Amino acid sequence: MKKFAFVLFFACAAAGVWPAAGLAGVLARRAMQPLASPPARPANGVHFTLPRALREAAHQRGLRAPARGLATIAHAVTGPCTVTGQVLEFGGAPVAGAEVDLYYTDAAGDSYFFDWTDTDSSGEFAFSGVPETGDGEFYVYRDDGDGYQSWGNNFTAGGSNHFVLRPGLVGAEVWRTSDPSWDWWSWLRVETYGSGGGGTTWIDGEAGDTYAMAPDCDYAVAYPYDNQGIEWSAGSPLPVTAGAHGDDTMTFDQDEGRGAWMLAPYWASGKPGTRTVLTLENWPAGYQMSFYGYSQAPSGAGYRDWPFYVESDGSKYYGTPLTIPTTAPAGYDYEVHVYRYDDASDLDLTVYFQVASLKASRAKIGRGGSVSLSGVIPTQGHMGTTSGRVKYVTLYQRTKSAGPPTTWDATRKGWRRVGTIRANGYGKYHSRLLHPQRTTRYIVRYPGDDWYFRAYTSVTKVTVR
Repeated sequence: MKKFAFVLFFACAAAGVWPAAGLAGVLARRAMQPLASPPARPANGVHFTLPRALREAAHQRGLRAPARGLATIAHAVTGPCTVTGQVLEFGGAPVAGAEVDLYYTDAAGDSYFFDWTDTDSSGEFAFSGVPETGDGEFYVYRDDGDGYQSWGNNFTAGGSNHFVLRPGLVGAEVWRTSDPSWDWWSWLRVETYGSGGGGTTWIDGEAGDTYAMAPDCDYAVAYPYDNQGIEWSAGSPLPVTAGAHGDDTMTFDQDEGRGAWMLAPYWASGKPGTRTVLTLENWPAGYQMSFYGYSQAPSGAGYRDWPFYVESDGSKYYGTPLTIPTTAPAGYDYEVHVYRYDDASDLDLTVYFQVASLKASRAKIGRGGSVSLSGVIPTQGHMGTTSGRVKYVTLYQRTKSAGPPTTWDATRKGWRRVGTIRANGYGKYHSRLLHPQRTTRYIVRYPGDDWYFRAYTSVTKVTVR
């Protein structure tokens, strides 16, 4: 639950909006539908990790989501403290060019984002005008994707307020599953947590060292994929010393991992407002899960905190419907997050839905009339005002009602190819004038790239009267 609240800050800060209700409000319980074991697989499989280039482009500097905390918002209040520090590598070398985000908790117990900065060539950073607090928090994001966090820091008007952020190391090992649906990974991300801070480490392979912060580590989550997480808890906290390698190794069993993936629509792609079916896999009886989401668009638009939770009865697979917000911008991934609602857990899974649009210039035309089609698809390199890769999409049509085809060759499912259309570097495309003689359904197929899967849009209907 802690992680969920700070991720909400990221989404809302980007969008410039804030929910009226508190994050910890009571949610309604909704029943889940058990699914066949195993259910049919979607087009692009059940496992996914966001490509690093897209992750860096979507999670912009200064708007990142810290790994723990309470409800957090930006706050304009200033204070009397100058807070300085230095970011060091495990071995003691300074880390230049790292992003440092600062948060603080006020006397009422509310947590606020203050500001962010980059470290200089000596790994040093400084913030001025910081309010006094007994719970100041730093979140360090390094260029290699790793990072560490420090919390519970004391900022006072008369104090030195200088902090050296240097991690220790704890061993981590994942026992790989024999399930062929989940054993494809080569890298994994490990998030550690303790009373004084935590760390984020990308490991190449099944075992390695993970960052942790003094004085201890008592909880961690290993993510072989963004949509599968394995929790670990210590019987007693593991001791952590800055600049030292601990003797302990955290062991994660992937067969105990919790998964989530999109069962429908088949291509995990479609227009804003699409009704999806999210599959939850391997959640023990009594576990309660809830959901939130936001767009990777720079605006962060389409934030949604679904007002319900579901509870597992121990079945292997469940399905629950979730509707992508109608405000989700086309041309970007929409992130659907699954988090533990029942416990003070930091498990947070991410499932991606590619928002792609197809609109008709007129929904209804008379016989002999004309219509054009346009839309936006995701394309590699496009983020905000930055243009990306030019693509060519394929337009299909049919007169009988049908959903998106479940094969890449739509003609095998009764669709007729109309032609190809150029989509520019922003993913925008526009067809020539079409002259349907009877009511016709249209759909667009778009190719994949290094950021996005190949997929289809939703179906658009043009009625001929």
